[in-house]
Amino acid sequence: MKSKCKLINQKTIVLLAALLLIAALAAPVQAQEGEPLPTAVHIVERGETLLSIAQKYGTTVDAITHINGITDPRNIYVGQSLVIPDSGADADKMEVVPYVVQAGDTVSSIARRYGTTWQTLVHINSLLSPNSIYPGLVIQVPRVISANGMQVSFPRTTGKLIYDVRPEDTLTRIALHYNISPWTLAANNDPTRLKLIYPGQDLIVPGEDTGPLPAPFRAIEVQPLPVTQGTTMVVAVYTTEPVKLQGRLFDQDVYFAEERSVYYGMVGVHVFTEPGMYEMTLTAQDGGGHNTSLTTEVIVNAGRFGHERIDLPPSDPASISSAYERINAVRYMFNPERYWATPFQHPCGGAISAYFGTRRAYRGGSYETGDYHHGVDFRAPTGTPVHASAGGTVALAELIPLYGNMVIINHGWGVFTGYGHLSSIEVQAGQQLAVGDIVGKVGSTGSSTGAHLHWEVWVGGISVDGLQWLEESFPWPNEGLATGG
Repeated sequence: MKSKCKLINQKTIVLLAALLLIAALAAPVQAQEGEPLPTAVHIVERGETLLSIAQKYGTTVDAITHINGITDPRNIYVGQSLVIPDSGADADKMEVVPYVVQAGDTVSSIARRYGTTWQTLVHINSLLSPNSIYPGLVIQVPRVISANGMQVSFPRTTGKLIYDVRPEDTLTRIALHYNISPWTLAANNDPTRLKLIYPGQDLIVPGEDTGPLPAPFRAIEVQPLPVTQGTTMVVAVYTTEPVKLQGRLFDQDVYFAEERSVYYGMVGVHVFTEPGMYEMTLTAQDGGGHNTSLTTEVIVNAGRFGHERIDLPPSDPASISSAYERINAVRYMFNPERYWATPFQHPCGGAISAYFGTRRAYRGGSYETGDYHHGVDFRAPTGTPVHASAGGTVALAELIPLYGNMVIINHGWGVFTGYGHLSSIEVQAGQQLAVGDIVGKVGSTGSSTGAHLHWEVWVGGISVDGLQWLEESFPWPNEGLATGG
């Protein structure tokens, strides 16, 4: 009889425990009273100490060491992620950015990646349970802050990290370095290739949970996320040593320029890029010639564009082809030096008469032709001075079909501005310009309905909305600019 009662009591305890667990998971989890919530994750830079970091965020060394489990305050290293506590913080006011849940993600793994707790993620996303996330779901995560205030992303390396075997490597050594078993490493590669690994061989390194980025990557900054059709995205890559860096996104190469030990890539998102998630691949080659690749996701949102009818016949295809053949000869060039800083200057006075991305139809034609306005038009009287929006080198100054008298300026880092329909050109190819220099005068040459300036911005050869470059609030990489922007 006693054993039966004992069995019943055990079943009752198990049932009560299960009910309590379900109840706990079903309700949004609040942080315990008095428990500090992290409001930022700081990436340690060269020359920093815990004291300087604590002073920067208005906290104490003890608070940082406690929340990060640091036993020796002197033992921090460049590239280390430190959770910055704020005892008065409110999770509802935490600065957040969107994150797309990937296959294999859990609330706990995402929390570790962004230096927070799973309870905080459940709270700020009003999740019914930590198990209620699924691939493709967009959730909010704490914004990770780097030295220049840009967003730091932590790319997933699951199935995406390509390791270049080095002379001193063994299969076991590689596996231990990435905290996986040799059998897991072997299972994700062609077994016949692993009978004997050799220097230069590429191995796929799986990862059930993304931790610190693989060397030589230290951190990746992407701004903005998500990015909108027809706009510019800035990618900044921090590394532990000098590298040769290459990128690939939207089936196009992304070129990087190094400035103050940071590698910057400017990406133009075409106005017709389908909204959705895309993978950007980054490959770094270190001084020994070893390549390390990883991918990170980029989300593209749909832009909002108007429609307008133009009282001109559609341009002759031959003229269009001739114009773009000439423009293409310069707009895809990449100069690793830059001569610009933001915000860009307005090229001339006058109201905007046509916005970038506007879908166009000519003389009763259809909008379905895919024609759109590649720049921003400023209405102004003929002869109005037109100024360089930023410093740079004149890449083109001539009469070309469609655009009439046109000037194109190379500002460096794959960024160009164009000035079309000018009544006169006041510069010549190869001339160095400072911001505000006069490049020409407003006119109505080429295919035009009246006096105006057609102002166009190209990034990586892609036409983008120049108005974004006139914004003061966007965190462009202005620090470290040494020449005339």
